[in-house]
Amino acid sequence: MPDVKRKGPKITKAQRNHFRKVILEKRSEAMKQIETKRESFIDSSPGSSQLDSNYAYHMADVGTDAQEREKAFMQYARENKFLTFLNKALDRLETDPDYGYCKECGERIPDERLEEVPHTTHCVKCKSKIV
Repeated sequence: MPDVKRKGPKITKAQRNHFRKVILEKRSEAMKQIETKRESFIDSSPGSSQLDSNYAYHMADVGTDAQEREKAFMQYARENKFLTFLNKALDRLETDPDYGYCKECGERIPDERLEEVPHTTHCVKCKSKIV
């Protein structure tokens, strides 16, 4: 992909500090979610069911337990992926002068979008073309 010329106002130092704070807050929340999800699928691992229950080994219960473990693991994996995106965004914010600019069209990504999706590398218009 050829280099795209940045268009629009530069991101100020104050804006960079603001987005750093936004990313760090989202990272903190993601790490809490990861720990919660990890505990959830570890606590629901086979053998952790109540063994004294009359229904501990009923096929429906075993299936439900397996489904809940799988769901918790998928949520855990999703949060881990989100954390990776946030870490990359933090790195870009610190080292890349093009943070906050769409890598397709070069337009400045609106602050509102960066508030909600600080790890984005595309403006809404270009992202909607990709998806």
